[in-house]
Amino acid sequence: MKLEIEVKEEYEDLRLDSFLAQTTSDDISRTAIQKWIKSKHVILKNSEKPLKPNYIVSLGEEFEITIPKKEVFHLNPVKMDIPILYEEEEFVVINKPAGISSHGGPSDPTPSLVNGLLYYFKNLSTVGGEIRPGIVHRLDKPTSGIMVIAKTDRAHLKLATLFQNREIEKKYFAWLVQTPKLMEGRITSPIARHPTERLKMCVNQNGRKSITNYKILKTIVSKKGRNYSLAEIHIETGRTHQIRVHFQSLGCPVVGDMLYSRTGEEFSKFGLLLFAGSLKFKHPFKKKILEFELPFPDNFKRFDEVGIHY
Repeated sequence: MKLEIEVKEEYEDLRLDSFLAQTTSDDISRTAIQKWIKSKHVILKNSEKPLKPNYIVSLGEEFEITIPKKEVFHLNPVKMDIPILYEEEEFVVINKPAGISSHGGPSDPTPSLVNGLLYYFKNLSTVGGEIRPGIVHRLDKPTSGIMVIAKTDRAHLKLATLFQNREIEKKYFAWLVQTPKLMEGRITSPIARHPTERLKMCVNQNGRKSITNYKILKTIVSKKGRNYSLAEIHIETGRTHQIRVHFQSLGCPVVGDMLYSRTGEEFSKFGLLLFAGSLKFKHPFKKKILEFELPFPDNFKRFDEVGIHY
């Protein structure tokens, strides 16, 4: 399978491995991309220039990636409750439960969404790597909501291109501790890995471009005089922990966030009050629009009812 990517203005003068990491699926690691470049699976169209991971890309250059086939890692299927919202032969749309990772990793040995997907589906795409079959995009472990899963490599690449071109509209909802100064706004702070706490991300001017748009739908004041606000959130980029980091940077962490909020433990019975409530995208192979919406989950409803007491 082949993927073609053109250098737009915002990516000019980046290293090739960094450019491809930012414009392909978030679930294709930079390490994998570096291996592809070194093994000549990445070429500059209309040129015979030898490419290295540190090659500096220029505006208008077009790169062609030949995705190498990988043997699927033999993960164990695990039966779990995964609500299916829509299914076709080449992809499926699901409602990921809170509390399970999108895919496994060395730091989390517990069953992931991938284990559950392998129980229900015979075939999943292999583009994302041996431990990430089917995963085109991620939701954080404590986050629930809509995800699209690729069954074939063809669908994976088409869907990844839609994400890359920002042609997939994602809408999230979150309860926030406190209320931002602006009731509607746009957060553009770059995000990078935290320099000392490797499980966390942080705002860093040398980080990756990150854009979060929000609108406050509702505010409540508790009997203790604390403010809480319900936010509708649209993201233009999909960085790790993006929503959580951006709102923490405003002094308004997500309610129940054990990683980024000092009050996380206080709301542990609700879990993280963040979910992916809407997804809209062009069908990868047909001329139609697919749109999915979920009602607020039970933990959101419970907090709406009792938040006044906190």
